[in-house]
Amino acid sequence: MEINVDIGGTFTDCFATVDGTVATAKALTTHHDLSLGFMRAVEDIAATLETDTDSLLADTQAIRYATTLGTNALIERTGPRLGLITTLGHEDTVTIGRCRQWGDGLPATMTRDLARAERPLALIPPEHITAIRERIDWAGTPLIPIDRDEVRERVYDLVDAGVRGFIVGLLHAHTNPAHEIAVREVIEEEFPSAYLGRFPTILSHEVSRRSGEYVRTMTAIIEGYLHRFTSDRLSGLRDELRSRGYRGQLLMVHNTGGMGSLARTTPIKTVHAGPVSGLFGARDLAQHHGYEKVVTTDMGGTSFDVGIVVQGSVRFYEFNPVIDRWRVQAPMMDLKAIGAGGGSIARVDPVAGVAVGPRSAGSTPGPACFGQGGTEPTVTDANLVLGYLDPDTYHGGGFSLDKRRAERAIERKVGKPLGLDAVEAARAIRRVVDRQMGDEIFKEITLKGYDPADFTIFSYGGGGPLHACGYASALNATRVVVPPHSSVFSASGAAGLELLHVYEKSAWFVLFNPLTKQAFENFDAFNVIVDEFKEKAYTDFGDEGYERDRVRFTVELDIRSTGQIYVITIASPVHRLESRDDLAAVIQAYFDEYADRFGDLALTREIGVSIDAVRVRAWVPRERWSLSPLANVDRGVDAARTGERECWWEGQGFTPTPVFDYAAIGPGHQIDGPAVVEASDTTVLIEPGWTGRMDEYGFFTLTQEA
Repeated sequence: MEINVDIGGTFTDCFATVDGTVATAKALTTHHDLSLGFMRAVEDIAATLETDTDSLLADTQAIRYATTLGTNALIERTGPRLGLITTLGHEDTVTIGRCRQWGDGLPATMTRDLARAERPLALIPPEHITAIRERIDWAGTPLIPIDRDEVRERVYDLVDAGVRGFIVGLLHAHTNPAHEIAVREVIEEEFPSAYLGRFPTILSHEVSRRSGEYVRTMTAIIEGYLHRFTSDRLSGLRDELRSRGYRGQLLMVHNTGGMGSLARTTPIKTVHAGPVSGLFGARDLAQHHGYEKVVTTDMGGTSFDVGIVVQGSVRFYEFNPVIDRWRVQAPMMDLKAIGAGGGSIARVDPVAGVAVGPRSAGSTPGPACFGQGGTEPTVTDANLVLGYLDPDTYHGGGFSLDKRRAERAIERKVGKPLGLDAVEAARAIRRVVDRQMGDEIFKEITLKGYDPADFTIFSYGGGGPLHACGYASALNATRVVVPPHSSVFSASGAAGLELLHVYEKSAWFVLFNPLTKQAFENFDAFNVIVDEFKEKAYTDFGDEGYERDRVRFTVELDIRSTGQIYVITIASPVHRLESRDDLAAVIQAYFDEYADRFGDLALTREIGVSIDAVRVRAWVPRERWSLSPLANVDRGVDAARTGERECWWEGQGFTPTPVFDYAAIGPGHQIDGPAVVEASDTTVLIEPGWTGRMDEYGFFTLTQEA
């Protein structure tokens, strides 16, 4: 028995496996206390399996949890009062940021409006930033020794100012952390662990070993800001699970593409973890079912997330991602998100006309049709007005939708200002959101250097299949695959994740110098980094109870051509450099990846190649959950038809449209559009000119007539 939970902005998804049997559930996300939505979803699973919650938890071997706790704490600014200790002369590094730091985390429409652009509210105000006289150079050589008495004085200055936690970010600490360690020693001397006033201390080199003072320091600040909040909430959830009979580990899904125990999880690793588990779920299905190039599209209640899987590999990282409004140094799987979910709010824009997102109604108050006090028109309201959703069976009949409320909200906020009735305004909302999603898919694929025509679209999330034909048409795509358990697909993806630790460090190695025509020869300098990371992985996994022989490794290198700033990450064909043949294999792997993305003609081998960073991914393999073939049915697809209802179609207006039960569709069944296919937790819309066909493993493929 295993339970996987993904908390989104609107719904909390739950996916459980019991001896090959699958059970799913969705509950509204409770933002004031995420554990409530978590437990409601688990209770629904227990009801589906006809048992009580405590017995279910007692029989459960593993719970995997993807949460948005950290994001909420940043948005609400509920973190502790922190102080920053940095190198003298660099006190304003965090305040100034980088050249375009003011625009980090803002939507494109706001970054264009320079006159109204504002910097984010600082997590650490300038009066809580202090400096000490010390210096280590770029190579790690101490130039100015640290004065412990000065450190002690600066620490007390911060404490007197009300600081309750310390961030230490010194210049070049990633190459030599001795001075940062000395600062922590002073703090611990003054405030031992036995004291009630003991303060947490975060050192920048412990959260990132890469160059870049601003982003490394910001990473440490966000870790410190989220640490107590995240720890308290997750520890509380763990204790509640213990009290209900659960005896296994609470495993946290990480945005690096793996998972870890609560003790091995840092707050930043939990940010955007849910969509990443969906991306890896798509990777597993692509590997086993013959999809070479896949673009994943996850439409939930709040956002639309896009990812890329190529040849069974998730190969794209974001090395300096933006969390809320700050750029950090934390390797995350590269996903792009826009505010285009079911709860995204529609409005009138003076230039564009109808605009949708990025604001979302979330789960509270939710779309107007939820009847929970929401008055803003959303994408879900538009779908209800157009007849695509059944107000009586939404969410498996868990609660009814109020069509009249949806019509009033759309007409009042969008229709009347533009001179449209509720139906015309709803159509405009749907066209806009479909176009936005299609544009985002096109941009994500082409900016990675690929041709959209080569990709199969995977559509999942609660709202994905409802809009799949729409955004595929906006992309001029003719094939979309709705995978099994699409509504809770990100939760199901967590079922295939492995325990994973990632270690990385900035390292500058010129593999081939185009000026001197010399190849890299200092193999020991490279190997010592890899060996150090491997030993650390053995230690970390050993602390979690795993033997050395169970740990597996992948060495990844950030490589670029001389004179270029664009870095490509490759999986190194060798773990250690022992000979020129090994070096040649690494360079060739880079050339192959470069040519695959940008074409053979874009590759210039003569300009040189260099490594910017070395990364080791260590994991413990385990048996993964896999799809079982569907049982054959001896009835035709007409047996799955449950009736019909009026739906609006382009050029036809409201037309009687057949409705089918998704659960009654078997392998080989084909449905021609227009049609509506309803599951208990999602709706698949087959637009005119499209056909849906179910295969033996539960993939429902939508194809458009040529």
